[in-house]
Amino acid sequence: MRTALVIARDNAYGLSRDARIVATALRQADYSVDIRTPRGHWLERWKTRQDAVDCVIHLERVFPAWTRSGAFNLLIPNQERYPARHIPRLRQVDLVLAKSNHAAQIFAGLGKPSVNAGFASADRLDASIEKNWRRFFHLAGGSTVKGTEDLLKLWARHPEWPELVIVQKAANAPKSVPDNVRIEAGYIDDEALRQLQNACGIHLCPSRSEGWGHYILEAMSCGSVVVTTDGAPMNELVNADCGHLVPVEKTAARHLGIDYHVNIAALEATILRLLEAPEIQMRETGAVAMRRFAEICDAFPRALASSLDALFATGASAGSLPTAVFGQATGKPLQDSGSH
Repeated sequence: MRTALVIARDNAYGLSRDARIVATALRQADYSVDIRTPRGHWLERWKTRQDAVDCVIHLERVFPAWTRSGAFNLLIPNQERYPARHIPRLRQVDLVLAKSNHAAQIFAGLGKPSVNAGFASADRLDASIEKNWRRFFHLAGGSTVKGTEDLLKLWARHPEWPELVIVQKAANAPKSVPDNVRIEAGYIDDEALRQLQNACGIHLCPSRSEGWGHYILEAMSCGSVVVTTDGAPMNELVNADCGHLVPVEKTAARHLGIDYHVNIAALEATILRLLEAPEIQMRETGAVAMRRFAEICDAFPRALASSLDALFATGASAGSLPTAVFGQATGKPLQDSGSH
């Protein structure tokens, strides 16, 4: 049995969830897995070095204190949160397991063997909950780049629109909102969140930047209609068959990634079309979204296992992997990975 360490910050949001997803996928491939935080006790790190694991998987960024704990170091980055000052740390990485083709191309362009392994999100479907196809939902969580401000502007402009439910970290929540907006600020238990995700037929996800896009995939898992930004990696998850992509008005750099600002008029027009769309059309779109969710998430454990098998098969030392194995020039997926 091979052994792996997953190193990730415990932020009680996306990174903590990512660590669990990676650990689960590794265990499906018959790995023995431990999850550690980057600032673990020095004695814990020393003991790990004495009994090195087969691979160390760093989430979001490279953590130098852990790079000597395994035979190989892999990085699953969030490009929009990977600072340029940390680029030199990539020298300690043997392979980048990108969540999207967008990320794979970024890190391949920095000279690292990179593969689009995809990723996975939780299945939030509860088919027993009746869906309201004219009710809108937005899961901002603890992020400030979900496009929440754009939605509030539109709902203030349209007091006749149905209720928009926003779930947002209390520290980020606005002090006042339009009358047709309901804010769930602060902690909301998982059962209540699942209820909202399934009861609301339209999920608005106009993200400016995503490392993956959990709330997009979770919306798809519920069979809801998803509206998101026509920028990578959001448009790698959603297409015209399973949701709606809103054109981008402007872009800006965000660390190694890109901020995409949706065109507000186009977002408004999309919402107006959905308010008039027949329910049967909404149901059909939601059904396609559910199938695409399953395809994307089912592919990740296979892609992860295939990437690691190819890495171990090279027997290469750190920094000397042959680029032909992983398509460094393009960041293209492994042929047998099954990733989207």
